[in-house]
Formats: sequence, C-alpha cells, structure tokens
Amino acid sequence: HRTPGGSSGGSAAAVAAGLLPIAHGSDGGGSIRTPAACCNLVGLKPSRGRISSGPFAGEAFLASEGLLSRTVEDTAALLDVLAGYEPGDANWAEEIEITFADAARRSPPRMKIGVSLSPMWESELDPLAHAAVVECSELLSSLDHQVEEIREAPWESDESALDMFSALWAPMVAQGVTAAARAVGRDPREAELEPLTWELLKRGEKLSARRYLQAMSEVQAYARGIVAALYDYDAILTPALAQRPPRIGSLQRSDPWETFMEGARFNPYTPLWNVTGEPAISLPLFEGSDGLPLAVQLAGPPRGDALLLSLAAQLEAAVPWAERRPPQP
Repeated sequence: HRTPGGSSGGSAAAVAAGLLPIAHGSDGGGSIRTPAACCNLVGLKPSRGRISSGPFAGEAFLASEGLLSRTVEDTAALLDVLAGYEPGDANWAEEIEITFADAARRSPPRMKIGVSLSPMWESELDPLAHAAVVECSELLSSLDHQVEEIREAPWESDESALDMFSALWAPMVAQGVTAAARAVGRDPREAELEPLTWELLKRGEKLSARRYLQAMSEVQAYARGIVAALYDYDAILTPALAQRPPRIGSLQRSDPWETFMEGARFNPYTPLWNVTGEPAISLPLFEGSDGLPLAVQLAGPPRGDALLLSLAAQLEAAVPWAERRPPQP
C-alpha cells in the first residue's frame, strides 16, 4: 500500500523483494536515494562523473548513474565495476588509490560532520524523520566524530532554487522522452505517459534556450556557494526524506504541476547534491514502530565517494539493517 518511491522505484522494489541483490538506478534529483529510503535499502548517488554517461549518452549534468542494494559493501563492490572514465567525458572523478570495496572495509578517520534539517525549499518535516537525524547525530558522536549543527544553511528554504532546478529538470525529462520516441520511430502520445511526465515534456519543449542557459549559470553559481560554505566539513547529515513513505497515490493531484510540487515537498533534501555534484548516500538506519524505514542522508566532499562509503559502512556495522523485512499488510 506504500509507494517504493522513484524514479528508480522498480529497481528498489526488485532488490527489496529479494529478486536480486543489487540494481542500477539513475539520480537526477533523488531518484536513487528516495526509493532506497522508502524500501530499506542503501542508495548511492556517486560524485558527478564517477560513473561515465558515455560512450552513448551525452552530458547529464544533474543526473548521475548509481545503484541500490541492501548493504554498503555490495554498493562499494559494484561501484568498483561501474566507475571509470570514457574518453571525451566533460566531467570525471579521478581514480582512487584503493578500491571502493577496500574503503568500505576500512574505519574512517575522525570526521567533522555538519547536521542540517533545513530543506532546499519549503517543506514540513515529519517528527520521526527529525528524530532519525538526531539519533544518527548521537551515534556519530559515540563513534568519536565531531558533530555540529549547521545553524545557517546557505540553501535554507530558497524558493528560487526550485525554479532554477525545474528549469533544468523539465528539459532533461523532455530530452529523455524525445530520445525514447526517436527509438520507436514516432512521437509520444499523451495517453501513453503519466500526466506529470507529459507536463514536464511540454514545459521542457516550451522553455527558451535563453532561460535554460540562464538556469545553468544560476545553478552553477548556487553550487559554488554551497560547496564553499561547507568546505570545512567532511560530511553533511540531513534527513533522506521530509515524510514517511507515502501511500500509493497520496501525492497525486488533478493538476500535474501540483503533483510535481507535492513530490518536491516530499523530497526537499536530495536535489541539493545533484546541483553540487557531490556524492550522497541514503541509509535506512532506523525504523518506526510501524516497521517502515527511517532513513538519513549523508553527503560527502567533492569526489569523496570512498570516504563517504567508509563512514556509511561504519554506521551499518553499528546499526545493521540488511535483515529487516517490511511489515505484512
């Protein structure tokens, strides 16, 4: 009766159901981390360029390829397989001296971790999601990390952020739909698409090149400010989601754009790291009395995938989650 999240919800549902141990996902605003948080899985969005989009796909900018699994170790092992540079990549992350699997088996150094409950845009935080961040902060402190609150988050409830984000996201969806249409040799039909997908397609087609380039400049300036403001931290802790995994259809509205806004309010913490390009991971550390997962999100420094996986594995060792199973309806 609950949504597995999206857009990589099929991958998440398959792994959570035990059909396979690990699955690919793509993340342009939280599409790996959101379903992972809904399905009691680990969801990693690697650094921009860590996994190449080449040789067939172009530069996705906001979107990164990544993966969903039950454990940090499995996630790290497959990242070793997928990570790499393709000649001509516009963005790439340099190779590390050890494997990601080795990084996940190593204890992390003592880290300075900033904690923020501030959403990227206006949203209401569920008390249990808040409590999960508090409990994770205490756990990190007990593991000898330096944990401190970020009192004035540079992204706090910035409504202009949603405008510039959607100005990039709608054309990205339109490009994907157009590529699929080209592959089948005909134009898409409205009845074949979800109402929101059709709405984003039409918005993407109508957006001017001037507005798109302006949004690119705005997002890059925004990202520079965020990364500079957080430069002294080794990792950032936030909620993974603002709300519990919702019932199927509960975010649906008659106006497709309002459906988009409901999704944005449900998910105001993950898109920030698509904008900055830094690695981020969703971890199902806790669960509510109803058996539904309570996930947190950790973001690492630029190109800090190995450090992030090491920290995530340390948390998993302290609070194992892989054997949990969802409540029966």
